[in-house]
Amino acid sequence: MALIRRGIHRLGYARIAVKDSRLLKTREFYTHEMGLLETGVEPNRVMFRCWHEPYKFSFVVDQSDKPGLVEIGLHVRDDIDLENFHRKLAAAGVAVDAVEADTELKGLGKSIAFDVPAGPRIRLFADIQQLGYVSGFEGPDWVAPKAIRGTAAPLNINHVAITSPDPERCSAFLAEMLGFLTSEKIVDEKGKTISALLFRMAKNVGGQEIAIYPGTEVKLHHIAFTKEDSSDILSDGYFLRSDGVELDLLGPLRQPYGNTFSVHFFDYCGVRLELCAVGRMTEVHPEIQPVVWSTSNLREALSYYDEALVPEEFFMPCL
Repeated sequence: MALIRRGIHRLGYARIAVKDSRLLKTREFYTHEMGLLETGVEPNRVMFRCWHEPYKFSFVVDQSDKPGLVEIGLHVRDDIDLENFHRKLAAAGVAVDAVEADTELKGLGKSIAFDVPAGPRIRLFADIQQLGYVSGFEGPDWVAPKAIRGTAAPLNINHVAITSPDPERCSAFLAEMLGFLTSEKIVDEKGKTISALLFRMAKNVGGQEIAIYPGTEVKLHHIAFTKEDSSDILSDGYFLRSDGVELDLLGPLRQPYGNTFSVHFFDYCGVRLELCAVGRMTEVHPEIQPVVWSTSNLREALSYYDEALVPEEFFMPCL
């Protein structure tokens, strides 16, 4: 009998809200600069996916007078998992909203949503519409389509980073209730967790689906997308800068925390984005041990080469 790992098995999507009339600036940036593919346009919403993703969307942007992170979508194995999580959350006293397919987002199956203590709103779902790979399933050409060459054109969504007034409480909930594992964390001088990288997928880029940073409120810090290798990060940083895109802090970084090469930058509405490559290999196994960083070597953890980096500035949210 085959072993089926139950529970959450991938990051489905990030959904944000921005103040952008008719989402004109948003559509321009994410198609012309990021090289994402539009898969759904509504009066106050646009859906995107990366060219290497088979699902209908992995990034959703709503027009709103209240910008911020709306929710993080996590894909579970099947309806049995969805029902099990519903019962588990309800038994723990967590308020859960359940909706039918195509109610919250077109193309999304039935889902449940809830607020994580000191954390984001999460939506779990078992089904999502598949459009297939851009180059098809039979003998695909694994090269970015011509239409998006010259843009960032990431392979897939990688992780969502938030700020939290209580990272330890937030990460504990995600571990205990949703089965997340910690790949890396930062602790203060008393051993209290002030930041954590959490994952549910075996992967070798960053080792995280949700990153939690310290902050006064629950806000969006950044949304990250995967690139193939470190040379992509350098060239993409150059091309983004030459197009007038605002790079964050010091430009391309070597980040020991997550062990990635990264570049952070902003879209036209102030949303911080990241392109990342390589990273620490993580495996979904109960005996995995997290890498631990301390506040004493925090600057080095965030950027190996840049002594001018100020951690407090790095942790500032964007929405």
